[in-house]
Amino acid sequence: MRIQLFDFIDETLEYYERKMPSFQYAQKQVMTAFQNMFSEKEDSVVNFYTRIKKVTSLKEKLIRNQFYLDYRTPEEAIEHLSDLIGITIQCRFIRNETEIYKKLFQFFENADNGYSVCIMDKNIYMNLRMPQPQIQRNGFTIFRIDGFYMFNYSRINFELQIKSLVHTFWSEIEHEVVYKNPDFVMYDNFNRSMLGAIRDNLDVVDRQLEIMYNEISHESRRNQIGMDEQGFKLFISRSINDLVNRKMKESVGFTTDFKKCSATISQYIYLHDFLSGTENRVRMLDYMERISVINEAPIDFSETLKMSGEYHSRDIFCDILGKYMQTVINTNFRWHVFFTVLFEVERSDNLIVLDDFCSVVKKLLIQPRWFRQTFASCGKEVQDAMHFELTKTLAEALVDADKIDIVHEDKLYRCMNIFRAYTDGLAVRYSDGKDMMRDIDSIRSDLYHQIAMLFN
Repeated sequence: MRIQLFDFIDETLEYYERKMPSFQYAQKQVMTAFQNMFSEKEDSVVNFYTRIKKVTSLKEKLIRNQFYLDYRTPEEAIEHLSDLIGITIQCRFIRNETEIYKKLFQFFENADNGYSVCIMDKNIYMNLRMPQPQIQRNGFTIFRIDGFYMFNYSRINFELQIKSLVHTFWSEIEHEVVYKNPDFVMYDNFNRSMLGAIRDNLDVVDRQLEIMYNEISHESRRNQIGMDEQGFKLFISRSINDLVNRKMKESVGFTTDFKKCSATISQYIYLHDFLSGTENRVRMLDYMERISVINEAPIDFSETLKMSGEYHSRDIFCDILGKYMQTVINTNFRWHVFFTVLFEVERSDNLIVLDDFCSVVKKLLIQPRWFRQTFASCGKEVQDAMHFELTKTLAEALVDADKIDIVHEDKLYRCMNIFRAYTDGLAVRYSDGKDMMRDIDSIRSDLYHQIAMLFN
């Protein structure tokens, strides 16, 4: 039985292919208009590029951006695809980007719908009120303007980008060397700083890329020497990441960034099976063999995951978190991939694995001994009540964030620090446990807000 979201994806792709002639017509009209605006006499303009989003790229975006959760019909999904058609005006130098953007205003006038309509072709609209340049996810800027073409009473969206030769070159490097590299790479901060240096100093780009590649290769070889606990976690992370990349490509036709999730699974395996265990070297060999077997077995990420029953736990934190995870396992693709891999790696009933995972997450966030010591002067009744209320609030804040980020190691670490600092603060602020319990609603609200802010 397939996950329902893939039926929506298939219907959207079929609709997309049926509408392709309309998209191609709109692409030609929009491209012609911009070529006329910036004729060959415009010395700063080097070239024009255009593309219609490929079906494979559309499929990936529909899943990656969770269109299947936001839109009910294929028509809605395509209507909200802002970069269905891509147009790039390539100029010579960075300063020309601003010049070309300002010149656009000469060819557009304000329309009643909040957009600006093209004087040369009244079917072309652009949102010239967007702040420019835009800030990208990588922190760098780009001139990117949303627009649409009216055809047969339907909107066909396009995205205009203005890029200098240097920024075009940088985009190609970033796209091909970084984002399309499926290999598991550690030291992300190092890579980001190196890539930033390359952007700022393109005349030495070749040498800097070589340095970065050699550094990554050196760290990769060094970290595989020996097999202590840290080396084992790294090995498992890399192995799981490589496995997911290959199996996803085979089953759904594309890959997603699974590095942080693979690190989480690796940390779970270590805490669950190795932290206080015996014969760890034998266990390491067992896990290596298990991953080798999984590599050869078929894994279909488009198939639903079956559970043996409804999840319940006597622990309030695990109960809230586990019930949430069970609801998203077959509806949110990122969670689906995560638990598909986790259930494959752990040879046990899926409900048991889910319970164990929730318990490990709780242990990462809340150390029981520390919590008891914090409220030692309040008596057992207050200790139990505060443990219930605070852990319930923490779980509710995580669940309401509704992101897989809540199990990423960096977020868990920051969440633990927030929870611990807030709890320690309560012990200092309240000398009387009864006063603390009287203010419990305010305390819960304040803690919830601090955790929620971490994921906004």
